[in-house]
Amino acid sequence: MKKVSRRWIAVAGALLLAAGCVAAGDHALGLDSPTDVASVMRSGLPNDTLVYDRTGTVLLADLQQPGSQHTDVSLSAMGRWLPAATVADQDPRFWSEPGVDVGRLGQAGWDAVQGRTDGETGSSIVLRLIRLRQGSPDGVVARARALTLAVRVAAAVPKASILEAYLNSLPYGNRAVGVEAAAITYFQVDAGQLDLAQASLIAGLPEAPDRLDPLRHLPQARERQRQVLDAMVRAGAVTRQQADQAFAEPLQLVGPATLNVAPDIVDQVAAELQARRPANVPPRGFTVLTTLDWGLQQQAENALRQGLAANQFRKVTNAALVAVDPRTGQILALADAATSANQYTFALRLRNVGNSFRVFTYAAAIASGRYTMVTPVMDSGQGQPAYRVVDFDEHDHGPCQLRDCLGNGLNVPAVLVELGIGTPALALTARALGAPAYQLQPDGTYTTRNTDGSFGASLTLGGYPETPLQMAAGMATLAAGGVQRAPEAILRLSTADRGTIYQPRSGAGKQALDSRAAFIVSQMLADDSDRTQVYGSSSPLTLPGRHVAAVAGTSENFADALTVGYTPSLAAVVWLGNADSRGMPPGSDGVFVAAPAWRSTSSAGATSGTRRRPVSRRPP
Repeated sequence: MKKVSRRWIAVAGALLLAAGCVAAGDHALGLDSPTDVASVMRSGLPNDTLVYDRTGTVLLADLQQPGSQHTDVSLSAMGRWLPAATVADQDPRFWSEPGVDVGRLGQAGWDAVQGRTDGETGSSIVLRLIRLRQGSPDGVVARARALTLAVRVAAAVPKASILEAYLNSLPYGNRAVGVEAAAITYFQVDAGQLDLAQASLIAGLPEAPDRLDPLRHLPQARERQRQVLDAMVRAGAVTRQQADQAFAEPLQLVGPATLNVAPDIVDQVAAELQARRPANVPPRGFTVLTTLDWGLQQQAENALRQGLAANQFRKVTNAALVAVDPRTGQILALADAATSANQYTFALRLRNVGNSFRVFTYAAAIASGRYTMVTPVMDSGQGQPAYRVVDFDEHDHGPCQLRDCLGNGLNVPAVLVELGIGTPALALTARALGAPAYQLQPDGTYTTRNTDGSFGASLTLGGYPETPLQMAAGMATLAAGGVQRAPEAILRLSTADRGTIYQPRSGAGKQALDSRAAFIVSQMLADDSDRTQVYGSSSPLTLPGRHVAAVAGTSENFADALTVGYTPSLAAVVWLGNADSRGMPPGSDGVFVAAPAWRSTSSAGATSGTRRRPVSRRPP
């Protein structure tokens, strides 16, 4: 009887405290200013920088390092189960109570009498949010202020917004703050894609993030999961059968890791981000909408893997692909593949592009007016420059028209045409098209700032390195009728508080090559009969039913194999080779090594739409 009386006294005292807090008024408790409510709803946590595909539905990367993840998301993006699990477990009357749960407050008073003061018993979600934002109140007056503020917040702010703010602020362990970071940390999916089993596990972690860490203390975390599921059953959020099925579901935990499913485009975005970010904007918390077409990216990655497998006998270990929209300069795909764990981003690295560079030689020749597509050029050992030049098949093919010399990949005519127009003219044309060649400097670095007259005759055969991205930019310029548009990886850059801070202008580009010359070069590259002498008809450089311009290339000693080409809407470059520049067997021309991957990707680029992957969500 004495125990019961003490309990009722504690309950009554708690009820009187709550009533007194409300009756005392804002002024008496120092809560006159509306900024008190605003401070509760305002998060001081910086968001991660998240990188998405062009649709905003595929999360490509979180640029924050593992162990410091936080990203605010809307309540609607959190899915069904995690909000429901949290409410059922922590505050079942959340949607109807006036900021405090008076009944649970009374229970808190009784727990205090019993010596159970865990700091959360009896707390509503609103009170817990205040505690997260302002710290735990100490003393009767401070607790009275917190109770009154909870009532004011509940009266002024929609409950959905309160729950959203709360779930974005909870610590879930392993330095993941908020439900989105927790979902990515433990399951590598976004919060909206958590199933009941995953959501109920995560919902229980904030009670004691270290003690319940599922990566170190799974049995304890699973017991807490059972408690959350039982609370959901009591609240009517799920049936007992659903709860039991969820508890029986095996959980595939991941743990903190760097999320980056498209490292090449992310590297390019990171470089562009430095240039696009205003100086007065902190370097964190961006939502980056990239130009990447995820469906085409997947096709490109698959094509490269197949290309490496098909050329295994050539002992080739690395591959890269770049695809650009000639109409905008937007990078649609940027992919790499390797046969070992030694992955390099060769799409952005300097390589010897071999005689695929001759495309620019013939473009410069046509633009000069000194050559036409039928101008004869001798392919023989006679009249060569001082150094020895041979074709990849090591045969002389006699006189050939300019168009045939280009299509069949003949090295000797390419050098002779280069010398005919002057190497500086070739260097100038390549630079204008967006593919300036690099030169090695005495300090071991490479630069494109050398004068156009500083290059040797090997320029047309890839004697000076390029990146596959540069080659794709040059091809895109030809595809656009000579209009050059710089490659672009960012469609939109925004932050939650500032909105859009960068969006590229849809400019017309600049005329880098006479449109008539670009048209003639495209016709030469598109005519399959111009390459039958060496490659035969219907080679992988063609796309059935499509007008496509393409050429294959090979570097000295067959260390690099490329195919470059374009349609009006897609310019693509494929490179295969070895990281150590080790040569492939003789005869490993780009038409055999790289063209199949180029063909499948270019075909997909003309027909496929963007597909989604499991880790996805719309940006806030």
